[in-house]
Amino acid sequence: MKLMKNKGLITVIALLLLTAGTLFYVNEIQAASDDVKVGAQVGMKAPDFTLEDMSGEKISLYDLQGQKVFLNFWASWCPPCKAEMPAIQKLYKNNENIKVLTVNIQEGKDKVFDYLMKNNFSFTTLLDKSGTVASSKYLVRGIPTTFILDKDSIIQARHSGALTYEQMQDLVSK
Repeated sequence: MKLMKNKGLITVIALLLLTAGTLFYVNEIQAASDDVKVGAQVGMKAPDFTLEDMSGEKISLYDLQGQKVFLNFWASWCPPCKAEMPAIQKLYKNNENIKVLTVNIQEGKDKVFDYLMKNNFSFTTLLDKSGTVASSKYLVRGIPTTFILDKDSIIQARHSGALTYEQMQDLVSK
């Protein structure tokens, strides 16, 4: 009888150790995948967001994982933003392997739509109506500001100010 109690106790202890070991292993795997911090600096995972595009469709950044992303924050009243828009259009047209995503900050949909149509810009534009994504999540302090994200949404480059097409090509080729 005493031997049966010991076997039962040993079995319970073995099961507890096995369960604890499994939980530890699963937690270690999760921790390894979470090692990259979310933030707005190079080497960090870009913060996720969901914004509406010009047709009213909601687009989430993390839905684009698996693709390299050129992410640009801008406004139609900004002279440096206007200066780089033709280069962004060229990048969009010449690079099918890069998702070009622009985020307009705090302007109305009609104004943004008119600006894009007047200039024949066809890249994806999202509306950050409150400016929260730009200011709080991406810490944008001046526009234009551009981020290059790899296929895992890790920020590879961050640039404040207007870019030429050649500079854009250089950033996305890294």
